[in-house]
Amino acid sequence: MWNFIKGLFKFVMGTILTLSLLAGIGVVAFAYIFKKDFEDIENKTKEIVSDIEANN
Repeated sequence: MWNFIKGLFKFVMGTILTLSLLAGIGVVAFAYIFKKDFEDIENKTKEIVSDIEANN
């Protein structure tokens, strides 16, 4: 019985660790993609503002 509880505990902790690592990798990937998109939007906004200022 004690071996079963230890095995179950190891399985649950291993599963939690694996899911935590996967979630962490997903958050990092999402942050990288969001940062890249945000920089693209910022550059386009600067171009639009400079065009408007050049025309005035």
